[in-house]
Amino acid sequence: MDRKTLSLVLIVVLVLGGCPGSVLAGWGQSGFRPSISNPADDRQVMKYLVNKGDTVGDVAIKTGSDVEAIMAMNNLKDNRLVVEGQYLSIPWERDGYYTVKAGDTFWDIAQNHKVDLSQLIAANSGKDPQRLAIGDSIKIPLTAAATAAGTSQPSRSVAGLFSWPVFGTISSHFGLRGKEFHHGLDVACPVNTPIRAAKAGRVTFAGTKTVYGRTVIISHGEGVETLYAHASKLLVKEGQDVMRGQVIALVGISGRTTGPHLHFEIKYDDKAVNPIKYLR
Repeated sequence: MDRKTLSLVLIVVLVLGGCPGSVLAGWGQSGFRPSISNPADDRQVMKYLVNKGDTVGDVAIKTGSDVEAIMAMNNLKDNRLVVEGQYLSIPWERDGYYTVKAGDTFWDIAQNHKVDLSQLIAANSGKDPQRLAIGDSIKIPLTAAATAAGTSQPSRSVAGLFSWPVFGTISSHFGLRGKEFHHGLDVACPVNTPIRAAKAGRVTFAGTKTVYGRTVIISHGEGVETLYAHASKLLVKEGQDVMRGQVIALVGISGRTTGPHLHFEIKYDDKAVNPIKYLR
């Protein structure tokens, strides 16, 4: 080998050996973890740390990826054959994409991809959340999912986070409103918009209240309850157990109201707390 060729080989070795791949983020138990990875075609590779109970399908949802692509990249024959502590290579772009199917809403997509609803909407500012069309491409901000996964838990007095019961425009916040104190959050949305349980629990009231109109109250245990008011129709009964995200009523204008909206409250030991601090 002549001196010129040897010098070229040494330069290539030094460049390749001294420059690691891009430092990316990998999904772990507590959110994203740093991982060294190299470009793969026009995308990059993310390392996902398998958690207890994960399947390839779970990983695909969390990362906004595709089951078949994950199985192919990791030479998996069965989508159940992953074990806790194992690292999976995931095809990764800075933002993932999801194709809208029949019946999808922004709320559903945010829940399924473990992404904060407000960040999902912000990432798709050109789309009308009330009019998603089948086949639409929705951007899933993976960085937003990482932020949501790493968010610290609220105070122990109201354990856990609550899901948004409806999607709409906040028309009145918790706190002083003129000379009165507003004990909840008002979210304006069209009549008959589905109202969903913010968390699993048991219905302790389903009926009509003065001012509130048609109302549902759900107990979540340990002194925590949520209230949903001004409904046009109630879809649950007292004593019924409900799951997070289950439709419990429809938005209306019952009770004292100037337009269709949901009045939503979170209470701890019968004292109202600011819902915005606990919604995700």
